[in-house]
Amino acid sequence: MQQPYVLIHQARPSHQILLHQACNALGLFNVRVTHDQADLYTCLARRQRVDLLILDHAQGPALLERAASCRAVLFVGHANPGRASLAHEARRLGLWVLADLPWPLPLPRWQRALRRIQTVTSPTHAH
Repeated sequence: MQQPYVLIHQARPSHQILLHQACNALGLFNVRVTHDQADLYTCLARRQRVDLLILDHAQGPALLERAASCRAVLFVGHANPGRASLAHEARRLGLWVLADLPWPLPLPRWQRALRRIQTVTSPTHAH
């Protein structure tokens, strides 16, 4: 089975580590953590398509336009007070939002979301 390419962009390094480990625990090993926004943009501009981009709600809506090249996005965290949900905005832009999860990470919902991306990237799944 082809491993989905997962890109994690979180404001807190501790969250990046936790999410990376949670991906690994489910058998996803083609996972990259970005160092900053410039690194994220470099990764998104590469030839290899990102199957899943994991973002937190602290990211600005301008980032969603760059996420259009990703197969799916998953949001972790809470929307900033007074700002619209990035997950809602992503759906409005036509992005496939796998899930919008709070902290602490609800593991059953996390597992369901990642299984969905594993199914879609499986070579036996026709597109």
